[in-house]
Amino acid sequence: MTTKLWLCITFSVLLFDAGAEKISGSDFLSNLRGSHKGDTIASISMLKKYLQDIGYIKFDPNNANISSNIFDDLLESALKTYQSYYGLNVNGLLDDNTVSLLSQPRCGVPDFPQERPDYSFFPGKHKWGTYNLTFAFAPGTREDAINPVANALEDWASVSPFRFSLSNTFDDANFKISFQQFYGPYQPLALGFEPTAGKLHYNVDRKWVNGKVPGGYDIESVGLHEIGHLLGLGHSKDFHAIMYAYFWPNTVKIELQPDDIQGLKVLYGF
Repeated sequence: MTTKLWLCITFSVLLFDAGAEKISGSDFLSNLRGSHKGDTIASISMLKKYLQDIGYIKFDPNNANISSNIFDDLLESALKTYQSYYGLNVNGLLDDNTVSLLSQPRCGVPDFPQERPDYSFFPGKHKWGTYNLTFAFAPGTREDAINPVANALEDWASVSPFRFSLSNTFDDANFKISFQQFYGPYQPLALGFEPTAGKLHYNVDRKWVNGKVPGGYDIESVGLHEIGHLLGLGHSKDFHAIMYAYFWPNTVKIELQPDDIQGLKVLYGF
């Protein structure tokens, strides 16, 4: 699957499936805890589709097993890959630790499971052909998001040759930042597109804040992660890295880690 194809699939699931009901990870996983191969439970098909969306089951429109509520070899294999990637006990079961992590808020970009090192890239290692990039905010963007996103851009600039300048025209900017309504059953925090698509969407239905606020998600911290995607980085297996896929509320995480910086250096060769 090409990068552009998976982006089309992901984007359609997250933004355009207006007829689907929104649910959280804990909602559809709550009755799956402790299940194993051979079980038949109503929401197993939802878990398969979720694992497909986050990169652990290959997208295949002709695969009837995706819609099956049987805990089969397909699901067991996907869970083992997920468990291995995140350093969990690799047993192919929906044990407490696996369900707990799957239930956490995360970025909408799929993982690209691979061996070490921890950092990863989009398929095809897409990157920008210049270090001078522009950014702009969609008309009507909340004012309290402007400075946090600008700060996040400066953090990436401080560890690289990249330089970011504000564009007067949203449509012409390399990075287009907006708050969007996400549809469908799986509600990510945000979604960042790989070079050179350059779109960053915050989920407008999440509670966005500046700093640590109970139940809130820090704009700058999540923006720092998504900008990593805009620059070409995938997710990291390193829990401490900015590019780790999961993010907890009431958390501030705005310091780029060695894994984040090394990934960008390897991708661009600076």
